[in-house]
Formats: sequence, C-alpha cells, structure tokens
Amino acid sequence: MRWLGQLIVIIMLSAFGLIGCGQAPDTPVSIAGTAQQDTAQTPPARVEAQAPVVVFLGDSLTAGYNLSPQDALPEQVGLRLNAAGLPVTVINAGVSGDTSANGLARYDWSVKSANPDFLILALGANDYLQNVPPETTRSNLMEILNKAKADNIPVILVGLKPRSKAQTGSRDAKFGAIYPELASQFNVPFYPALLEGVRTHPDLLQSDGLHPTAKGVEVMAGRLATFLNPFIQ
Repeated sequence: MRWLGQLIVIIMLSAFGLIGCGQAPDTPVSIAGTAQQDTAQTPPARVEAQAPVVVFLGDSLTAGYNLSPQDALPEQVGLRLNAAGLPVTVINAGVSGDTSANGLARYDWSVKSANPDFLILALGANDYLQNVPPETTRSNLMEILNKAKADNIPVILVGLKPRSKAQTGSRDAKFGAIYPELASQFNVPFYPALLEGVRTHPDLLQSDGLHPTAKGVEVMAGRLATFLNPFIQ
C-alpha cells in the first residue's frame, strides 16, 4: 500500500501548486502594493478614464499652496463640474513657484503624457513677480500653445491681471496684454484671472495676501467651473 500513500502525497502537492499559482475570480484586487507603486511612476492612463480628462498646468494657485489636496483649485473645479452632471477627471499639474519656462520644460511629462481632453493653462504670475521680461513670458506661453495645438489638445488660457492700474506702455500693461492677444491668435477660450472676486477680499486670502484660503478657492472654483461648463459639454 506504500504506492497508494505516495499517490496521495502527489495529488495533495499538485492541488497546493494550483492554489498557489491561481486566484479565485471573486477575490478583490487591492489598490495598494505593486500596482499602486507602478501608477505613481507613470502619468494617469488616459485609456482608463471614462470621463473627459482635464489637466491644470499652473503654479501655486493651481497646486493649492498651504492647502490640503482636496481643497486645491483643480479638485474643487472637478467637484463642481461633477455636481453639475459633467463628470470629469482632473489632473493637478500645478507646481508652486513655477514660471512659464518651468511649465514649458515639463509640458511633455505633465500634459502630453496624460493625453487630456482639455488643458487649463494658468502660468505667468511668478514671471511677473520675478521680473521676467514680458516678451519671454509671451514666448514660453506661445510655445506651450503650439505644442498643445500639435497634440490636438484644446486649451483654455487663463490670464493675469496685475494689481496696480496699468499705464499704457508700462510693464504691467505689457503683461496684461499677453493673454488676450495669445487667446485671439490661437483662437482659444480666455479666462481673465483666477483670483477675480478673491484678491480684493482679505478674508479670502492667506496671510501673505497672495494665495487664497480654502474659502477663497471655493469662490475661484465656482467661477471657473461655470466658465468651463459649456466647453466640457
């Protein structure tokens, strides 16, 4: 009967081998572990998204400086569009401190690789604060717009309104003119300023007087979502 015992052992080992190599079809797959780590190394896969993908390429106003991730502008805009019956997937490609040159340098990674349905281009505030020549900012933004056009990515261009009243021929006037002129040249929708309705209300700004609080972002997001609604539709 020794052969019978050996046969039983072989059958048991085979059974355990099958269990070890397979997975029950009803077993849920965890989002943690290797799969999540791989995703962190690559941009969000466009093919997996069921809703339009909107990339926000910007600076600290987009990144959500000193705010929790869910309070950042792109996330808040996404919530409002979803609530309006327009499901979207937002990608926050804002980096605090970024200039138009920085945004141009990371366009391929931050925008093109995500293959979005829309690009919200909101750069230039740090150029203005860091005394970058208006001509340089215009050139960088124009190059981003040219890249997006070549990639067939519709763009919504966000403008910049200097705080002081711009005099004709001044640096402020030149900066302010960049955006409507480029919007006209590339025939893209133009949103005048992210901080409209917020920057003149100290209670909606952080202590630095430059960045919005969470409540300030809510105001900004409401205005921007209303503006984007017809384009997303």
